[in-house]
Order: sequence, then structure tokens, then C-alpha cells
Amino acid sequence: MIKKPFRPNNLAFIGAVMKKAALVLTVIFMLFVLLAIGVTPAKSIPKTLTVPDDYGSIQEALENAESGDTVFVKKGVYVENPVVRKPVALVGEDMNETVIDVTAGLKVESDGVSITGFTIYDGHDGISLSSNYCDISGNKIANSTHGIVVFGYENSISYNIFESIGLSSAIQLNFANRNIITGNHIASCVEGIQIWHNSSNNAITENTITNCRNHAVSFQYSDHNTMIRNNISNSECGTAIYVSNNNSITNNNYVNNTIHFSANEWYALTWGHNRSVNIIESNYWSNYNGTDTDGNGMGDAPYVVDENNQDKYPLMNPVSITSDPTNRYPKESPSSLPSIEPTSSPEPQPEPFPIAIVIASVSIVAIVSVGLLVYFKKLGGIAFSA
Repeated sequence: MIKKPFRPNNLAFIGAVMKKAALVLTVIFMLFVLLAIGVTPAKSIPKTLTVPDDYGSIQEALENAESGDTVFVKKGVYVENPVVRKPVALVGEDMNETVIDVTAGLKVESDGVSITGFTIYDGHDGISLSSNYCDISGNKIANSTHGIVVFGYENSISYNIFESIGLSSAIQLNFANRNIITGNHIASCVEGIQIWHNSSNNAITENTITNCRNHAVSFQYSDHNTMIRNNISNSECGTAIYVSNNNSITNNNYVNNTIHFSANEWYALTWGHNRSVNIIESNYWSNYNGTDTDGNGMGDAPYVVDENNQDKYPLMNPVSITSDPTNRYPKESPSSLPSIEPTSSPEPQPEPFPIAIVIASVSIVAIVSVGLLVYFKKLGGIAFSA
């Protein structure tokens, strides 16, 4: 008598194996989905590191800070040359009494940095900024070779005080685009603001520049900048233009400068450059002697800058400019830390998901699936064979 296979038990066994295989495939598939969509790591909560309570020096605190942290520096004199390499807020307790005595200067090498509340003096550079989306505001820089030197774009340099910058300019832009320079007070410097070396689309607004030994503002090889509503006074030269075009110079006050405006480009012309062409209009010139017969606030005759430049609509009265950094920041310590955001720093994006992991995951699922199909085919053949 020939015994027939006990098919029900074999079928039950096959069903159990298939259920386990389905479970394994489901788990693998879910892992693949989780990997594919990516898991964004939780953001750390910004913290405040206090100098000298938590760290003995500004540099030590900066090195231990993480992105988004605040390094708060209490009143005192700190002899060091800090270098900022992370997007943090560096905040002094009091602009007049939180002093960084530098030699090389304070360097900013990260995007999205903000610095406020310090006096910085005695350095080659007060602040050297080779980054983007930074905010430098409410500081005093004195007795340095340079004030703030900017290599970067979309930074804000605002409401700072510059005194006795001894060799070069209080603010210098080099290959710097789309920056905002506003509300600064510059006094007794060699030069005020230099827009140099292919710097374009910058806004120079509501600054007070006085007693400069050379130029209060100078443009050199830089185009498409806007200079509006600045007080420029008691300087050797109010504004100088050299091989710079399509700059807009309007609604500024030129008061008691030895020369209000200079466009002496004879040397550049000898080397084949064209004469600069810019918009110069609606400024106040303290030595303008014209009349305003129709009472519209503008002179009837143009103000002649030189044989190639003139202001067609000179103002009869100075423009009212009330921006004053000396009154913007309190002398007493703030009751709480100020909230400082980068000018326009973009939100951090999750890192792109590695394609290699996706390919590996798909390969694993395919291999396991094919293996199970082969196994079930062989098992089915054994179970149902006579």
C-alpha cells in the first residue's frame, strides 16, 4: 500500500513560512521607507555662554559654542584677537565698558554672525569680515589702522562709532555686494567709507561722516551703488569718484568740506578708461548761492561740481537726518540679552539623503524577495509531489 503525502500539514507549514516571510518583507520595506524620506535630526536649543563666568576668554567661549548660541561678554578689558568660525551672536554687556584690546583684530569667518556691544581698539583691523549675512551693530572702533573691512555680501554694518582710524578707512568694502551701511558715526579718521574693487549694489544711508583728513566717501572701480541721506562735513573731500559708474548720490548734506566733490580721473583716462557717469542730484551743498524763486525747496540753477558733473536739483536746506548711534544703545547693562538675528541668513536645510543607501536598500529587498520565491517554489514542489 502506497502512502500519500500528508498535504494539510505541509500546506500549514508553507502558510506559516509565507506569513513570516511577509513579515520580514514588511519590516524591510518600512525600513526602506524611513531611510528614503530621511529623518531630520532634532535641533539643539540655543544656549548662552558667559565670559568670564563660564569661560575665561572670548576665544574659548567661541570655540565651545554651537551654531545659534550667544556668547555674552561681561564688562572688562579682554586682550585677545577673537576669531568667529560659527554662526553665533557675540554680545558685549556695555559698548563703552566691554573692551577688546586687539593687535591683529577681530575676525569673522562664518556666515550668519552678529556682533554688538563692544569697544575694539588698537588693532590693524578693528573687524575683518570675510563672510555673508552678518550683522555688525552698536560697536565702537577706535585707534585702529582700519575700522571694518568687508569681503562678502548681504551684511549689515549699522550704528557703529568710529574714531581716529589712523591709516585707512573706517569702513572699507572690497569685492563686496549688496551690503547695507547705515547709521554709523565716523569722526576724525583718515577716510570715512571706501567702496572699492568691484563692490556693487551696496546701500550707504544715513551715516554721519566728519573731520576726515582725506575723503569722507570714495568710489573706486565700483558701480551701481546707492548713497542717500548722509551727513558729510568738515572733511578734505566730501565724495570722490574714480572709474565708477551708475552710482546714485542723492539727498546728502555736504557741509563745509574743503572740496565737496571730486571726479579727477585724468590718470585713468590716459589708460583708455571712459569718464565716469553717475547720478548726482538733490543734494544740499553749503556753498551753493542760488535762489529758489518758485519755493519748491530746490535751486533754480544747477550746482556745478566740475566741468563734467553737476547737481541739477540742489536743495536749499539740509536734509533732516536724525540717526545717531550714540543714543541708540543704552549705557547701562540691559536687563536681558538682546535678540540678534543674522541679516538674512538662510534657514539650515537637512542634508541630502545619500542615494547609495537607497540603491542598497532596493537591492536587499529584491534579493530577499527572489530568494523567498525560489525557496517557496522548491518547497511547493516537494510538498505536492506524489
